[in-house]
Amino acid sequence: MTQEARRYVEGDLTLEISQGPSELRVVWRGKSAAREPGRFLSPVLAELLEQARGSRARLVHDFSALEYMNSSTFTPVVKALGEARRAGVAVVLEYSLSRKWQDLSFGALRTFETPDGRVSIHGR
Repeated sequence: MTQEARRYVEGDLTLEISQGPSELRVVWRGKSAAREPGRFLSPVLAELLEQARGSRARLVHDFSALEYMNSSTFTPVVKALGEARRAGVAVVLEYSLSRKWQDLSFGALRTFETPDGRVSIHGR
């Protein structure tokens, strides 16, 4: 699937990006415990949104390997969901049902799902 791969790293958080013909995948690894994670995440998420829009690819954020994410990290993620919806970019959030904190936190984000499936949240 990978045509190109790159990484963004800030502290214990790593975002691994891979681009395929129809999907831009972001695998979140490590921990996001920064007080102001938006300083790092907002520009990266905006860049990824533009890349997905330009390539007409679905943007997939895979959180299943993430060990921990504080509540402050949800703010830039939710903001990016709203921006993707306005830009008409299909976005999928994937999370691990076996990690209790992910099941609780990401399950609550289902309110952002759209009826047309353009924004979807999937536990696996």
